[in-house]
Amino acid sequence: MSKVVTASIIKAELKNLILDLKQDKTDLGKKEMEKLLKAEENILEIEKKIKETKDQYKKETSELEIKLELKRLGVEIYTEEKRELIQQIEKQIETLNGLNTISKDDKKKINALEKDKSTLETQINMAKTMLQEIGGQITEEEAKNLILKKLYVLINQELERYLNAEKRSLIAGIEKLWDKYFISSHDLEKERNKTLQELNGYLKGLGYLG
Repeated sequence: MSKVVTASIIKAELKNLILDLKQDKTDLGKKEMEKLLKAEENILEIEKKIKETKDQYKKETSELEIKLELKRLGVEIYTEEKRELIQQIEKQIETLNGLNTISKDDKKKINALEKDKSTLETQINMAKTMLQEIGGQITEEEAKNLILKKLYVLINQELERYLNAEKRSLIAGIEKLWDKYFISSHDLEKERNKTLQELNGYLKGLGYLG
């Protein structure tokens, strides 16, 4: 079974090659080490950009989810749900802090819960601003229009799919008839000449042609 080459394996091999080349004091060895060091630098830079992009994607995805909830529920219902979650978290923290002995795992749970609570509080504080950014809560009329647009798109897609299937079927039928009945101009010319020769033979036999 072939070994899967990962970024970690490539970086490890690269480091080993650089360590080996450090022992090589020749000009060629120094040049090769410079190339490898540059390659290592480029890999680290690419990994940094990938991490930044992932973090940005995660942040924007989270914001989009919040905006969708706000658009659907409005500020009051949205913040009410978040406050209920905060109350549940506070009860869990209180229970953990009330234990006679707080273990390392308990401390980790408390820290995680505190982090969740802080995130929810931030979302509550940002709710009004975010709702303004997206034009307020969706109205009943806007919801109807969106549903109708969605239905239109779905129906249009189905019609396109059906028409394309019918087109393919029609084209296939025409191609089948073409293959069955098609006669080339060369064959037609040959058939015409043959018919003329036969006709001329009859005419000669009847004495109409010399």
